Amino acid sequence: MALTKLSSESQINSYTIIDNMFITDYLPNADEMAIKVYMHGLFQCANKTGRDNTLEGVSLALGVSTSEVENALKYWENLGVIRVTCESPLSYEYLPLKTGNVKVKKYDPEKYRDFITQLEGLIMDRVMTPNELMKYVEVIEEYKLDQNAMLMIASHCTHLKGNKVHTNYILTVAKSWANEGVKDIQSAELKLRELEANTDNMRQVFYALGLRSTPDFEDKQYFIKWNTSWGYDLEIILYVAKLCKRRGGIKKLDKKLDGFYRLGLFTLPSIVKNAEYIEYTRNLSVQINKALGTFYENVEPVMENYVVPWLEKGYDGKGLLTIIKFCFLRNNRQFPGVNEFIDTLYNNGVISNTAIDEYIAETIHKDKRIKHILTTLGSSRMVSGKDRDYYNTWSDMWAFSTDIIDYAVSLSVGKSHSFAYINSVLASWHNLGLKTLEDCKKNGGAPTGTYTKPSTQDFSGQRTYTKEELDQIYGNLEESTNFDF
Repeated sequence: MALTKLSSESQINSYTIIDNMFITDYLPNADEMAIKVYMHGLFQCANKTGRDNTLEGVSLALGVSTSEVENALKYWENLGVIRVTCESPLSYEYLPLKTGNVKVKKYDPEKYRDFITQLEGLIMDRVMTPNELMKYVEVIEEYKLDQNAMLMIASHCTHLKGNKVHTNYILTVAKSWANEGVKDIQSAELKLRELEANTDNMRQVFYALGLRSTPDFEDKQYFIKWNTSWGYDLEIILYVAKLCKRRGGIKKLDKKLDGFYRLGLFTLPSIVKNAEYIEYTRNLSVQINKALGTFYENVEPVMENYVVPWLEKGYDGKGLLTIIKFCFLRNNRQFPGVNEFIDTLYNNGVISNTAIDEYIAETIHKDKRIKHILTTLGSSRMVSGKDRDYYNTWSDMWAFSTDIIDYAVSLSVGKSHSFAYINSVLASWHNLGLKTLEDCKKNGGAPTGTYTKPSTQDFSGQRTYTKEELDQIYGNLEESTNFDF
């Protein structure tokens, strides 16, 4: 074991030395991926731990595929910069850099003389460097492109971007077309006609999106995907583009169309209906946020997790806003709590707006009754959830009338733990099967009797309240936005 060594932290914070000859002689001709792999390899050479110093480790570190790393290594191997020492698992070593080691790919000058002359004629605003010209030749050779096809691609790109178009842009388009099988004059002409046919279409799409720029190659490729691969006609694309106006441009439009495609929506009526429902849900979510006193810059999670499931249960916008306002007044102001309350309503069949109004009105009426009981018992505190549970048991499950409950309250005045006393008295009468005030008075308050199973809660047949009465209790619930869908 060595006496001293650098810690892993020191190694990370140390330096990687690069030979100046690499910068002057090799870097100008190398593409971005080759440079990344070379630099990262030098860094790993100083990594004494050997951690992540594998093909897969380099791939993960650079965020590229292993095949891209292997291609870069082959490039440097061809130039004599590295030497492969083992094929499986792959390992290599760096060699000393020498000017004589630079192996420039050779080509027949006569073969490309006319091509270079015509290419320089297309791009006249600047002088092209030998390295740029070499890159064109390399792409032609590697992808087996016809020289005239490359000139057509360069002409198309200069028409889109102007004479100052970057070489990398032209070569990116050329590689993309070559991967699609566009390698000769005939296929290039067909591709150009296809793109030109979509130029006017894309101008209309840009206008619908509120974009003032000119559609470029990538934009037209999007249109080909939407129209040819997914089967959406211009009318549908323009409709969806208007939905995305000033909301993210081409990428937002692509995402929306992708969503419709995944849902299997291919006709304009089906897409319009779905889009209107989404917009309705979004507007409703915003209104619910305001009514609940919360703020979310992005309402998508609220829509997905709460509003959409509530609508699927059968509630509409007006009913949900009524519930939200009621929850706000009851200090239930977080979505999980509101969701729990709506689940309770749903389980009791309280879904229609009329049923919601009746439930809330009855709940408020019970709160007034409970407050009256607390006042009678000499308490000034607010009504609690536990109080409401007790009262629901007395009135709904045990079916005692208001007169009987009031009589039990009168017996509890002055008693310690008055609510517990009321519970014991009413439980005793319930177990004895007493139903009238007269029978309860004869029995008095002795807590005795047997247990009988309570009846289930039922909201049918209860008193209904007019809109004026509801407005007096919890305010006008009419919103400026019409949520009828």
